[in-house]
Amino acid sequence: MSNAKKRAAPSGKSATSNADNEKPTGCRCAAQVQIPGFPSGDIAKARAEGARRVSSARPSRFHEALRLCPSAGAGVHSWILSCANWAAIEGVSPREAQDAIHAAMPRPPSPSSEVGVALVKAYAEHRRGTFTPRNIAPTKPKPKPLTAAAFIQRGDGATEADWHEASPLRLDWEPGPRDAAALLRCLYRPWEYVFCGERHGGGECVRTAAEWIAAFDDARPVPPHFVVNPLTGKAHPLADGKLSRRGDSAVAGFLYCVAEFDGMDKADQLALWWGFRSAPIVALIDSGGKSVHAILRVDCKTRDEWEAEVEGKLFPRVLVPLGCDPQCRNEARLSRLPGHYRAEKQSWQRLLYLNPEGTPRQ
Repeated sequence: MSNAKKRAAPSGKSATSNADNEKPTGCRCAAQVQIPGFPSGDIAKARAEGARRVSSARPSRFHEALRLCPSAGAGVHSWILSCANWAAIEGVSPREAQDAIHAAMPRPPSPSSEVGVALVKAYAEHRRGTFTPRNIAPTKPKPKPLTAAAFIQRGDGATEADWHEASPLRLDWEPGPRDAAALLRCLYRPWEYVFCGERHGGGECVRTAAEWIAAFDDARPVPPHFVVNPLTGKAHPLADGKLSRRGDSAVAGFLYCVAEFDGMDKADQLALWWGFRSAPIVALIDSGGKSVHAILRVDCKTRDEWEAEVEGKLFPRVLVPLGCDPQCRNEARLSRLPGHYRAEKQSWQRLLYLNPEGTPRQ
């Protein structure tokens, strides 16, 4: 019997020890549970974090609503109200919601407070507290580029007489060599080289402005064409390897460009330039035919600037959309020289307008 008790005692002691070890596990309260990431054992935080992770795994109704934006005129205002409500329900920051709705809109807010008012209403209904929307200045519509028709209409039927009257230099003489001399005095310094000649004339037609002016003052015949920009006076290779004293590679200063509208009635051309007097017009020349040539001041410093500003911007963005001949964009472009009589047309090439202040060079 005593042996049995002795044998039972260790068994009972062992059982008691095991029970003691298991008791804390079976009775441990929530506050004592060790949860990874929450050393304090706060199960409420764990549940909140779990809910957040589940919620973030689901698509946001607010962002779904943003993607379903209708086109302008197809219910944008109702869509704004829907987005505002979902933002408030899901607890999106009001500022974030305002920026996101503005970014997704297919049109400017109308009125400018449209999105802010919708968010104030939604957050007042679904959330506590107040929200003051950020003021969004109304988007100013970009002005539409003026068309040739718009400039002509703005020109209000201006005629040669209007241009003569507006010319800073009074053109009170009969057409002839004096026109050519007046133009060259306006455009060039005496020592600058100028080409005046036939369309296919060569280097012998390149002389200083002073030499040409002296010839025209002496009433010598005026050639039909001139290159608008001053030249170096030397021969330079062209793209085909030939040498030329009047080609693009021989240009010394990138000061002027030519604009002409051969496909437009001459009366409309006069009205167009009158409506576009903000352009830097140095001279208007009646070609003696169907067009008016405008000499515009551009004052580029280098060939690279010419290519970027004149060939890359002025012509493709402004002049060509108005109907200007795109072939005028090169720096050694020929224009009609006023004072030349066109026998085949029985008419003079004439100065209509001349602005010496259009060449403010030191």
